[in-house]
Amino acid sequence: MKKHPVTTAASHGAKPGKGRRRKGFTLIELLVVIAIIAILAAMLLPALARAKARAQLATCLNNMKQLQLGWLMYCDENNSKIPQNIASDTGHTASNPLDPQFQPGAPYASWVLGDVSVAPSWTNDLMLTHGLIFPYLNSVGVYKCPTAKNPKDPVVIRNRSYSMNGWMDGINAWNAQCMNFAKVSQISLPPTDALVFIEENPASINDGYWIQDPTKTGTWIDSPAHYHNNAGAMSFADGHAESRRWTDANVLADKFGAQNGFAAGPGNPDLPWVQQRCTALMPR
Repeated sequence: MKKHPVTTAASHGAKPGKGRRRKGFTLIELLVVIAIIAILAAMLLPALARAKARAQLATCLNNMKQLQLGWLMYCDENNSKIPQNIASDTGHTASNPLDPQFQPGAPYASWVLGDVSVAPSWTNDLMLTHGLIFPYLNSVGVYKCPTAKNPKDPVVIRNRSYSMNGWMDGINAWNAQCMNFAKVSQISLPPTDALVFIEENPASINDGYWIQDPTKTGTWIDSPAHYHNNAGAMSFADGHAESRRWTDANVLADKFGAQNGFAAGPGNPDLPWVQQRCTALMPR
């Protein structure tokens, strides 16, 4: 039997592919894909932001831990003496970090020098490296939270966002009714509750001296920072670091009243919680 040749479109001169559907997305399909991607991104971004915030808080807590270990090593090597802490209202805040009066062993040596509320001090690393605890740290990076910026000039990032409890060997007692601890052995609070370093609010941070007055039960003097979803980091005399979520509306509004302080939110637990961990009333 004679076989007939197979007839194809090509044999009749037809163009290849003519009459077949082209492979690809239609406009509607592309729009659907884009919409799905946008929805997934909207779902993922908050989770990524929370993960980033947790990572930043972890870095901040690690910084606090390092500072606290440096503080403890200084105390161990200096017969339990706490590194001195100088408030700017004493008139002894270093403007020149190389001033002999502010070097270790001199009268106005302090755990950290200078005032980070003003330029150029806020970016001068010598204010950190000439502080009493720096030899135990050897890193300027541990003095600041990775999220902390200077509110007066967002371009300038301060080199320090942490301060030390002013009742820990403060050069002058804020209130004679409360105890100023010059040595670790004198701390009358449980070590797990004795506040040493705290992340200070950018509205109030200046010298390295962070103070609260337990006799003023409704007044904040200095303010804690809340960089981490309204939480801030701190460390204690036993060596541990932790964070606390602040809820006082006046703290979250970055209020600051200099030495006169500012009112705490009525009934808010934040201020009494901190005051109980800063110092104790003198025995009667």
